[in-house]
Amino acid sequence: MDIHFGGAKSGEPLVRTGPVTTITKKPANSKNLRDEIECLPELSIKLKEIGATLITDFENIYSEVRKAGRFRKEYFFGSDVSYAEPPPEFNTIFGMPSWLNPGHTDKHFHNFLHNLKNSRFLELAKYAGALQGKEPNYNQLADAYFLWCAEVNRADYFLTLDSRLERSINQAKSLVFEPRVISASKLLSEIKNA
Repeated sequence: MDIHFGGAKSGEPLVRTGPVTTITKKPANSKNLRDEIECLPELSIKLKEIGATLITDFENIYSEVRKAGRFRKEYFFGSDVSYAEPPPEFNTIFGMPSWLNPGHTDKHFHNFLHNLKNSRFLELAKYAGALQGKEPNYNQLADAYFLWCAEVNRADYFLTLDSRLERSINQAKSLVFEPRVISASKLLSEIKNA
């Protein structure tokens, strides 16, 4: 069996010698988003200080692992992060036959979300903006799934950098949603002022 990691080709060693190439990520276009991103390291420190339990779903961790080099037990600036229980069980299966789930492996979660017909998921998808237009929007479907995970796990907060998601969920008068959807800067401010 060949193992491919970080762009390695079949037969190449997983650990190579030689110079290290650093990839510099472009800063976010939005100043508000840059500000939210910049407060994440301090938020991580404050969350550790107060003993907060951080949870994420397997798909978020797995998507970081797929992006080689972005996940080395440094997820959220060294914070201890636990796995959330998913609402309906979804497992990424490596080497799954294409007749069971057609498309590239990256599409398995995409296909799962598009075929999910649970009424609570669909309600959250509606408020997350996934069901606007002719085709459901994948990113908002994923947001709805992650909101659902937070709800099922009885989280107090759902941390997001997406100001539109924060606004749409918090301003939805007919939606009952228990975890508070909050930006990094607002959560950091609340912790500092507590």
